[in-house]
Amino acid sequence: MIKKSSLGILSIMIIFIMITPGAWASDNSSSSKVIYAYWPYWIDSQSYQPDWDILTYVSYFSIRVNSDGTLDTNNIGKNYYSVRDTAHAHNVKITLTIESFDQDVQDNILVNKQRELAMAILQNIKYYGADGISIDFEDLRTINSITNEPNSILMRDFMRTLYGIIKGTNSDYHISYAVNHRVDNEFQNDNLSQFVDALFLMGYDYHWSNSNSTGAVSPFQDNTQQDIEDSVKILEAYYPKNKIILGLPFYGYEWPSFSDEPGARVIGEGKDIYLKNATDSSKIYGRIWDSSSNTPWFKYQKDGVWYQTWYDDDESLGLKIDYVYSENLRGVGIWALGYEGNNATIWNTIKKKSESRSKIKAVPGFEGVVFITGFFLVIYTIKRQKPDKWKNHTTKN
Repeated sequence: MIKKSSLGILSIMIIFIMITPGAWASDNSSSSKVIYAYWPYWIDSQSYQPDWDILTYVSYFSIRVNSDGTLDTNNIGKNYYSVRDTAHAHNVKITLTIESFDQDVQDNILVNKQRELAMAILQNIKYYGADGISIDFEDLRTINSITNEPNSILMRDFMRTLYGIIKGTNSDYHISYAVNHRVDNEFQNDNLSQFVDALFLMGYDYHWSNSNSTGAVSPFQDNTQQDIEDSVKILEAYYPKNKIILGLPFYGYEWPSFSDEPGARVIGEGKDIYLKNATDSSKIYGRIWDSSSNTPWFKYQKDGVWYQTWYDDDESLGLKIDYVYSENLRGVGIWALGYEGNNATIWNTIKKKSESRSKIKAVPGFEGVVFITGFFLVIYTIKRQKPDKWKNHTTKN
């Protein structure tokens, strides 16, 4: 039988639940998704501004890694400071993108210069007043060319060293890692998870400038090729969902092609096209919806040559944002800010997706069930403990 003290405790718990409806929600609840976007150094902050109220993190691209473990900061200038200060004024955190696309540099760093690079990164975070870093080492060799060790092991060791130095200085510094859509073997390593706050899955370039055929840049629910869902499933085998940020493209590609049929063989290198320009051009040439990849495209002919442009817009991006919520991933990523242009409607799409999820969350759910259950439990217990008194209180004289 429940004692009076137990009843008092239970009553307090019920009241607490009633007045704190978000007490049971985690930081990764559907209404609190991270929006993590890259700002390339070539996008001028004087002529472009995003919807700052929606963003959580902006990562300034980029600082290049040198073979000796130092950093090339030539891309950090007045534009960076403008972006940083505006971000902070809107309570948006700014991170530095630390990148290397050179396999020889990567191999040497991982074998000989791990600590030197980690210390250089920390110094740059402090010097540039940043809130963290994004590591972007692309096209890593599977086997290190210097030691013949798996780079997956060496990368784990580097991230452990980096994590210790960065977090040891300030636990609030944010560390993320960019992973390509293939999720190469080097990233299929669950030991990496403990040394990052987030994984940025590059959910794009499934078709890219050097592809052999035209096709979707960021296919979704596509049974004919690898798509975003496939990439996420691979990543989820090694990392928790609440660390996965799904990166989406604000761009597409235009290819000269052998014919006007989707998936046609290309006859030249594709060129990237910003979301804003692709959307504007689709109004001229006629937007076509590809039901296989759930993305738009358009075609036109010039001087006897067919051109196809495949891209993403509000509708296709919206489907993938819905997927982030339904799969309960950490958030939405963007490459890259500025490609959508000023006052772009995609920000309204992102905002509406978040608001709709907030409304769903506001519907009485777990807290309501707990309250109702607890209320009747209290009544039932009181009735069992003092039946006569209860009867006197509930019967008219």
